[in-house]
Amino acid sequence: MTDDPRAGGWSMQWPGAPTGDRALLMLVIVVAGIWVLVRLYRADTGSLSPRVRIGLTALRLVAAAGVIAMLLEPVLVLNRTRWKPSNVIVLLDRSASMELADAWPDAAAATSVAERLGLPGGAEALRQQSRSSLAAHVLENGLAERLADDQRRLVRVHGFTERLDEQPQEPSANPNADPGADPSADPNGVNGVQPAVNDVHPDSEPAEGDDPAAASSHARPDGPGLRTAIGSAIEQAVAAYRGQPMAGLVLISDGQSNAGPSPVAAARHAGAERIPIAVIAMGTTQGPRNALITLETSPIVFIRDPIELRAVVGSTGLDGTEASIVLERRVDGGVWEAVDQRMLPLGEGGPLQEIVFDYRHDTSATIDFRARVETDRQEINLDDNVDSAQVQVIRRQIRVLLVAGTAFPEIQFLRNALMRDAGASMSSWLQSADEAYEHMGDLMLRRLPVTQKELDDYDCVILYDPDPARWPANFTDLLNRFVGRAGGGLVYIAGERSGETVFDHDRADGALLDLMPVVREAGLFRTDVDIRLSARNAWRLAVTSDGRADPIFRFDTDAQRNDRILASLPGMFWHFPVTRAKPGATILARHGDPRMRSTYGPHVLMATQLYGPGRTFFMGFDSTYRWRYLDEQYFDGFWARVVDRAGRNKLLGGRYPFRLATDQVRYEPGARVTLTAQFIHPDEIGGSLDALFGQVEHGSDEPVPLTLTPDQDGPPGLFTTSFTVSRPGPWFVKVWSGAPTGDARAATHQFEVRLPDVERERPQQDRATLQDVADASGGRLFDLSEIKDLERMFTVDRVALIQPHHVELWDSAWLWCPVLLAIFAEWVLRKRYRLV
Repeated sequence: MTDDPRAGGWSMQWPGAPTGDRALLMLVIVVAGIWVLVRLYRADTGSLSPRVRIGLTALRLVAAAGVIAMLLEPVLVLNRTRWKPSNVIVLLDRSASMELADAWPDAAAATSVAERLGLPGGAEALRQQSRSSLAAHVLENGLAERLADDQRRLVRVHGFTERLDEQPQEPSANPNADPGADPSADPNGVNGVQPAVNDVHPDSEPAEGDDPAAASSHARPDGPGLRTAIGSAIEQAVAAYRGQPMAGLVLISDGQSNAGPSPVAAARHAGAERIPIAVIAMGTTQGPRNALITLETSPIVFIRDPIELRAVVGSTGLDGTEASIVLERRVDGGVWEAVDQRMLPLGEGGPLQEIVFDYRHDTSATIDFRARVETDRQEINLDDNVDSAQVQVIRRQIRVLLVAGTAFPEIQFLRNALMRDAGASMSSWLQSADEAYEHMGDLMLRRLPVTQKELDDYDCVILYDPDPARWPANFTDLLNRFVGRAGGGLVYIAGERSGETVFDHDRADGALLDLMPVVREAGLFRTDVDIRLSARNAWRLAVTSDGRADPIFRFDTDAQRNDRILASLPGMFWHFPVTRAKPGATILARHGDPRMRSTYGPHVLMATQLYGPGRTFFMGFDSTYRWRYLDEQYFDGFWARVVDRAGRNKLLGGRYPFRLATDQVRYEPGARVTLTAQFIHPDEIGGSLDALFGQVEHGSDEPVPLTLTPDQDGPPGLFTTSFTVSRPGPWFVKVWSGAPTGDARAATHQFEVRLPDVERERPQQDRATLQDVADASGGRLFDLSEIKDLERMFTVDRVALIQPHHVELWDSAWLWCPVLLAIFAEWVLRKRYRLV
């Protein structure tokens, strides 16, 4: 603040002067007093000359006037003019979106901006700069000095994210420093402002001799903000500097306001207080650079067949650059290895481009492929630079292990049919054979598998009336893990010799009964006598509606012809009775004899269920070989479909027959997650499967149980449930096809919960918002190429402050000395002319 000695003035004030009726009364009294005084002096000085009489009267009037003036308490007001610089408040966006580097696809515009800003390196250097670094460059290279206008304005720089920074930061080039100014001498100066909101302190300045940069760094919050509140920053700046001379605000931002009040409403309020806002638009409407890649391939291929992998690449803001496309592989969960690398020029406008990789694999395996796009430019998001796909390399044949307790006709015909089937590779083991017997098969066995690896080499195991006492001690445990963890298939065919041994609760192996889709409970089925009576006649299968929909009973593509075939199949005599099917199991066929029933309905002859990723079948009779009398293809085709149905999941890598998915890849805390399980072959489910069970886990928290039920409004085979996620981090879902028992492996799915990153959801410049803010306040929007004209927008620079100085005169010598002199002169004249 400076003084102007040429400006000033003075005035008189009369604090004791009466007003209203009292002033009129006083005027009457004064006039009357003057009149009485004049009359008295005429009578008293009648012998004197007129000149003497007038002199005496004048002296008395002067004394009276002086007394009256003293009673009116006169004050002399001397005015002093001081000039104070106005404030320009720079609001600098420090949110995360300001850390992005824009693509500047228009080469001519980029070159022009780089030249205007004085950036060495031209357009390429401009593309390497983040928005925040460009804003700092603008402030430090002349804008702050031009705004200061030779110290006619004070430039205050406040960073903001969700709120205004508590302390202003001085520009690196500080043209506004006034080392001689004494802030404490100005009661209305910067140090006298009381912040109105949120403890914003615009009055805090570094003390003389302090390092402004250190003060600035102390005032800044660490790192960019997660949200931007332009409206809050404007409101807080206006409120904090209220009462001080304001030239206007300068807003440096990309316009992405995602928190706080409306920026336009705040700008309108600033305009109402005659505070215009000059807006400097950072960034471009096209946004930052980014590249993305998706990898497409067939999920299943056969050994030695070509695997075609298509990498689709898209980009924005990377015109004229070259990207490296890297393909990597990971076999059976091993380490990642590079397979191929290609260079791809990224075209103008970022069109989708495709690169095809060819690959072959000589053994069955699960191969994860990963494609990466790499550029030498800074990008907004690197998460979409990688995509992966999984491929199951499978054999062309299903490997079958047939274990028979005895050589019954059913097993002999079945063994021959599997050997004729080109889609199956069979090994067999006859438990009742002697040591010299050569077990038939494509690969002859010398013993049953005794390790998990040996058993997992097969896709399907068929047990015909097996004797548990004749297989290895750990065989049932191997079977349980083979189905429940490796996804293998198990077909159990009951026989007359060992069926009761397998299901007898006193001797039965729990690991094997867990695999069965049926339950046998003593006393809840027909007696042996009833069964023998029924076995005197051949009874046809009563195929259920689920059975008619299952592929294993699809003898003809025409439904009517297929029903006629089912009705004509030769029946069975003997059967093994069980009580009921397990919950979740699908009943495919029941007994046709109305006498063969329990409290749960007709005896179950065929049933299937999912156990982990694998599938098991139960067959309560052993006379399908009789179907050959009608047509040998009926028998061969039926068992080919049973083997395929049971062993397919294992052949495909042990995957569950359903796919787990969530409605989003990432969520925010508090979001509702919809989990779906879509069966790959909905027609194979069966109507009795009414729920899938699972759980969701997060960190070390207790798992939360889940129940997935059929979606009545969705496609067939779709099961859904929903739950709420509360905290960020990885969440892990496990789902079983039934109750999680034994060693059954769960289907799994993982998803991510992250804190919101609203700064990157819309990374482009929001020019419409910036323009509205400028218009609402009576300001103007400036591009980076126009900032040299910005200071001309502000018309207010220095403001004149009139400081009055009051001098009380009622007790001043200048007033009472004339009164005393007048009285003394009158007394002297009266003595002279002998009037006293």
